[in-house]
Amino acid sequence: MAKAEGRATSSLARAIIENFFYVGLPPQMRAALEEDERRLGINRRDYINHLLFERMRAIEKQGPTKSRR
Repeated sequence: MAKAEGRATSSLARAIIENFFYVGLPPQMRAALEEDERRLGINRRDYINHLLFERMRAIEKQGPTKSRR
């Protein structure tokens, strides 16, 4: 069980690090996001929270939608 928990923890850690540092994004996209952070004057963690909050607001504006499953 410890081995499985270790894998789950490392997968979670990798996902957090990759998202925090924009790993895998094209350079142009990464540069645009970093410039937007500077323009807003907020740090990376707050910027990611800001993006998620704005997405949540957009979803709420759409109202209920059908599941795509």
